[in-house]
Amino acid sequence: MVSRKRLGALLLMLALLVPSLAACGGGGTTTVPTAAPAPSAAATAVPVAAAPTAITEATAAPAAAAPTAMANAPTAMSADVPTAMAAPGGATSGATAGSSGDVTKIQVEDGAQLRFGAAGNPAEQKLYIEGADRFNKLFPNVKLTFEPINDFQTSMKAAMAGNTAPDVFLLDGELMGAFAPNNLLLPLDDAMTTAGVKASDYVESLIKLYQSDGKTYGIPKDFNPLVVFVNNDLASKAGVDPASIKTWDDLKAAAKKLTQGDGPGKTYGMCLNSDILRSGAFIFQTGNAFIKDNKAVFNDDNGVKAIEFWKSFKDDGTGELFGELGKGWCGEAFASKTTGMAIEGGWMVPFMKDPANGAQDMKYTAIPLPIPAGGKPASWLFTNGFAASARTKYPKAAAAAVMFLSSAANQQALIPSGLASPSLLSLANDSYFKSNTIAKVLVDQGPTGQLADTVLGGPVKKGDVLKPINDAQERIFLGAQTVKEALDQAAKEADAVLAK
Repeated sequence: MVSRKRLGALLLMLALLVPSLAACGGGGTTTVPTAAPAPSAAATAVPVAAAPTAITEATAAPAAAAPTAMANAPTAMSADVPTAMAAPGGATSGATAGSSGDVTKIQVEDGAQLRFGAAGNPAEQKLYIEGADRFNKLFPNVKLTFEPINDFQTSMKAAMAGNTAPDVFLLDGELMGAFAPNNLLLPLDDAMTTAGVKASDYVESLIKLYQSDGKTYGIPKDFNPLVVFVNNDLASKAGVDPASIKTWDDLKAAAKKLTQGDGPGKTYGMCLNSDILRSGAFIFQTGNAFIKDNKAVFNDDNGVKAIEFWKSFKDDGTGELFGELGKGWCGEAFASKTTGMAIEGGWMVPFMKDPANGAQDMKYTAIPLPIPAGGKPASWLFTNGFAASARTKYPKAAAAAVMFLSSAANQQALIPSGLASPSLLSLANDSYFKSNTIAKVLVDQGPTGQLADTVLGGPVKKGDVLKPINDAQERIFLGAQTVKEALDQAAKEADAVLAK
């Protein structure tokens, strides 16, 4: 006979694993360092995982191998504690918690041994190890040890169900939706108060992902937004000034000028992606929401207008889906000069630097997403955070680790890696961004960005709401339905999910 305790553990494991298996079919989240969700394979005709995956993006399915751009990203990091943190006598000072807090005010358990789990390629793992080393220098009586985790979401859910989860770990939207409702995450609010960390230190939409029922369960570590990347050489030859592209009309005109040639050698102005986690940013720019009062509203006049704008590049012959171009994602199309522009995130930077992609010498510009007449700046954001297990034997030390890993001191040390933008508002003014214009454009999009995990019905329902919208976009680009017809159908299907 199965004991009641063992039966409870088995039921919890099933509850955690079933959603992860469902996510493998599409609309899941990626995990590391902060890449964007992969587009639907059906919609693109080419299996794709948006760049980079191992983790993040925060998400992906059906996941093909995403470009592992980060493996060759410059790290420019040292395991030493940043000079700004050093103080006489081996003490530490500075923003070791939040923007101006002090993590050492947390009275950690003496001799605590903490396991720190996260996904990531070798370059990302190096950054995690260095962060753990910095923490250990602050707390010599505590040991934080990094452990790489493959197949992150599935492995973490199984580990949590089997009571073998690490004390501190990477947390994305999918895991937030799986763990928080089951009281598996350590509330961080008391530790935040002790260390002087305020939610307002962070980009608002990012920290909201990790808040539920009045409690904070995670701290965002960084983010990536969507921007427009423009090939400088092609733009110059076509008479396009990237800095002058401010409106939707400007973007259309630039794409037309950048479209050159015919047949296999044709260069399109814009690389298209039928994933709503690209085109949906235009809906936000109109001032429209996706979900309002638990009902889909992405199909109203502004939503239709936004998707019609995106589809018009294909209709005009100035844009093409990356799958139709024989590419795995828009980064590949852009790097090969098959398109003059692409709407992607900061994961493009390390991808373009990677010699394996043949574009390391290309000069390009990043600009904010242009807005419609009367519209407002907006973008999708992709993020991950740090959290601690509610079952850790060392809750104070674990909370301290989360505070430090997401602190100004640790995030500032990571900025030169170029893998993502810091989640702390104060770091948007770091001197690094004064000399790196592309990084500056990326970090400036944080305050106006939106997260799919929060605007598409919450982390638990996001995948099920995302599917009918992406299915609609597939029908739109296939010409099977008008934009209005497809979005109306998607809204009905999404409402059915939201009503559950």
